[in-house]
Amino acid sequence: MIKNNKILILVPDLNLPGGVANYYKILNLVSDPNITYFTVNSKSRNLFITAFRLIFNYFFFSYKLIAHPYKLIHLNPSLGKRSFYRDSLFIIISRLLNKKTLVFFRGWLEDFEKEIKNDKFKSFLFQLSFAKVNNYIVLSNSFKKKLIALGVPSTTDFFIESTVADSSYLEDFNSKNKITTYKEKVVFLFLSRIIKEKGIYIAIDAYNKFLSEFPKRQSILIIAGDGPELQRAKCYVENLKIEQIDFIGHVDGNFKKRVLLESHILLFPSYSEGLPNAILEGMLYGMPIITRITGGIPDIVKQNVNGFLTNSLEPEIFTNFISLLATDIELYSRMSEDNHKIAIENFTKDKVLDRIHKIYDICLSN
Repeated sequence: MIKNNKILILVPDLNLPGGVANYYKILNLVSDPNITYFTVNSKSRNLFITAFRLIFNYFFFSYKLIAHPYKLIHLNPSLGKRSFYRDSLFIIISRLLNKKTLVFFRGWLEDFEKEIKNDKFKSFLFQLSFAKVNNYIVLSNSFKKKLIALGVPSTTDFFIESTVADSSYLEDFNSKNKITTYKEKVVFLFLSRIIKEKGIYIAIDAYNKFLSEFPKRQSILIIAGDGPELQRAKCYVENLKIEQIDFIGHVDGNFKKRVLLESHILLFPSYSEGLPNAILEGMLYGMPIITRITGGIPDIVKQNVNGFLTNSLEPEIFTNFISLLATDIELYSRMSEDNHKIAIENFTKDKVLDRIHKIYDICLSN
C-alpha cells in the first residue's frame, strides 16, 4: 500500500536530543522513497528567528502538500502548549488541502489537558484541529479515553503503539555477563533530559539514602543526559558530597552502547510521560525498571514482575525499590532476563517498523 502512496512525517530536528528525534533516527523511515521527513522546529533560541522559521514552515508545508501527491500527513505532538498551537495549524492546513492525517501523541501534560477543557478558545481550537484528525496513535488506552473526553469522536480509529528501543548494540549484549557484573558492583542508570520534571532530584535523593542504608554494597549512579538543570544538579550532588554519582552528559554511538551494556537498573522517576524510549532500551539491555505510574508506562512495566512502579514522588519509596533490586540476586536476575525477552519480542527496530507500516496501510486504505 505504501509503495503507491506518499507520506509526509513531521519530525523535530533529528540532530537534537529527545525521544521523538531518537525514534525517527532509529526507524529511519525515510529509507522508503515514498516517505519524507519534514522538520518542524529549530535549534535557535532566538525568538525572532524561531517565529520566522515557523511562519516559513507553514508556507513551505503548504507548498509541499500542493506540489506533491502526499496521501497521509503524520504529526508527532505532545499535548502541551508549544506543540498544541504549532501543530493545530499544520492539521488545519492538511484538512483544507484534503489530506488524510495521523497524529501520534508522544507526550501528555495533564495540566494542559485541563486548560483545554476549561478554556473556550483552546477547546475551540482543539475541536477545529486535533478532534478532526482521521487516525491516532497513542501509547496506551488511557490516552484514547482522554482524547475522546476532549471531543474526539469515539468512532475514530485508534492504534495503541510503543516507542522503540535502539537494538543496534545487541550483538555485544550478554545476559550472563550482566548478572555477573551486578554481583560485583551494581550500576544504576538515570537516562533522560536533565530537568526537574524528569525526577532528577528524586533519583539523587533516593540513591543517596540507599548509600546510607547499604554502605558496603558497591554501587554507582550514572546520570546520562543534558539539559537546563544539569549544572544545578551537579552542584546539588557536590553539596551532598556524594562521590558515587557520575554525570556523563549526552550519550550516543559507542558511548551510549557502553552505558547500556554496563548498567544494571534503570531509575526513571519522571513526573509525567508518554512512553520514553529509555525505558524500552533499559529493558532490552536487561535492566529492571524503577519508575512512576504515568502515561503508557504501566502498560509495559508491571509491579514486581519486570520492575517497580509508584504514584509517589517521595525519594524514600524509590530507595525501597532500589534496595530490593540491589540486594536480591534472584529477583534481579529474573527481572533482567524477562525484560530482555519482552523487549526482543516487542520493541526492537524491526518489530516497531513492521507495526508502523501496517498502521500506514490501514490509514491509507480507509
